[in-house]
Amino acid sequence: MKKLILTIGFLFSMQAVFSQSESIGDWIFSVTSGIEAHDKRLFNGSESEMLLEMQPEFFGTYHVGLSVHRKFLERNKLKSFIGVGASYENATFIRPFNHFYFPGDSVKILYFLNNYKKYSTNLSLFISYDFGSDWILSGEARSNFLIYRELSNSAVKFSETTFELDYIEIRLGVNRRIGNFLIGVNSRVFNYQKIDKIIFNELIKDPRVDEKWERYNPLRFDLTVGYMW
Repeated sequence: MKKLILTIGFLFSMQAVFSQSESIGDWIFSVTSGIEAHDKRLFNGSESEMLLEMQPEFFGTYHVGLSVHRKFLERNKLKSFIGVGASYENATFIRPFNHFYFPGDSVKILYFLNNYKKYSTNLSLFISYDFGSDWILSGEARSNFLIYRELSNSAVKFSETTFELDYIEIRLGVNRRIGNFLIGVNSRVFNYQKIDKIIFNELIKDPRVDEKWERYNPLRFDLTVGYMW
């Protein structure tokens, strides 16, 4: 309940975009592409040292998203938008996972995943400030609701349809306006997420047995292109 109140009281967000000549348009449609650092937390799992040596790269989680925002408040150079969106995420870090989480699996061997895909919908609040003729500072808050997940490697695939609050995040960005288009770059500055028990479990000796949420914010950058009208 606390998480839901936090969600509604915050009104969240997906990448933003906006504006039009001297004022931001009433509607914004945006497309976002992002890259995020691997979550390499393996704690004391038996294969952790080998897996980390195999994967020295820093980035490896990829994001794509669409969103539509509607302006609801404007005060001088400050504008606020509310919106909805959809997003896709694929984490490519090879790691063990709890395949017994999925009904019907009785295989007694340890699987490793190399693609963890998530499909989500979100609600968002976007705030912009014009600090130049064609430049905009942005701040956004977003709540993300997971609706489908798929874990796979070359041999197996597991999937699940669900509906659950996955994370709440805040982003800051800088945007350049070109006519009715806007190009922006932003970075996440706060992330409060549900601990995923499929990948964080007794297999890797995760000590957070009774915890359900965590503040964890791996480095992430997103490029957004939007159209305003």
